[in-house]
Amino acid sequence: MNSNRFCGTVPHKFKQLKLLFELDISNNRFAGKFPRVVLQLPKLKFLDMRFNEFEGTVPKELFDKDLDAIFINHNRFRFDLLDNFGNLPVSVIVLANKKFHICVPASLGNMSNLNEIILMNNWFKSYLPEEIGMLKNLTVFDVSFNQFLDSLWGELDLGRVF
Repeated sequence: MNSNRFCGTVPHKFKQLKLLFELDISNNRFAGKFPRVVLQLPKLKFLDMRFNEFEGTVPKELFDKDLDAIFINHNRFRFDLLDNFGNLPVSVIVLANKKFHICVPASLGNMSNLNEIILMNNWFKSYLPEEIGMLKNLTVFDVSFNQFLDSLWGELDLGRVF
């Protein structure tokens, strides 16, 4: 369903799609709160909701789902990454262009399947957890355009480092 001009909210009847493996509603004009119907899709592995007009918070239950890929960037979500963020078995996650108010949780180190994570332009103003070093399969780590701090050197401009 990507790259159409769909608008409005995601239909509640999607919960009947019990075998749905991939939901790609990106590049549309969907709006409203996070579509909780997504949480009711038992076989879902790939979620792409980027480039829409969703707003509000993302339910913490999303980070307990057995997903392989999550793309929710370029919406109007405002939420914090909670400790259960590290429960995700994803290989790819893109959470760019958000407004997070707290730090990247140390539970990130639990994401042993993670290959790519993009957290660019999120207003982070804290430290990166040392648990990032536990991510042995990581090939893409983009945290540019934030204001992370380093305990030895003070503020780092990671937009120039990565």
